Amino acid sequence: MNRTEMEQLLRNLDRRVTGIEQILPTLATKADLERFATKADLERFVTKADLEPLATKVELEELRREMYEEGTRTRSYFDVVAEGLNDQIRLVAEGLAHVMAKLDDRG
Repeated sequence: MNRTEMEQLLRNLDRRVTGIEQILPTLATKADLERFATKADLERFVTKADLEPLATKVELEELRREMYEEGTRTRSYFDVVAEGLNDQIRLVAEGLAHVMAKLDDRG
């Protein structure tokens, strides 16, 4: 290697070292990183695999729709039952009124 090539090599090396010197102060040190979670810390959190057996948003929406429909059917059923009870109560009341009228007629 001749003198010119060596000087060029040293200039290139100097330029690279200068670039490194400019970047180096901006890099995080080990002390800077200590406040962040480590891999071991993160292992305690839920992973995608842990969430797979749970319902998806689409499944939850379908379940909500089914529950709403079931609630509507149940409400309709109880409306029919209540109507029947009202009819029975009315019949009992009419029967009681009839019996009371007969007792009043006797007395």
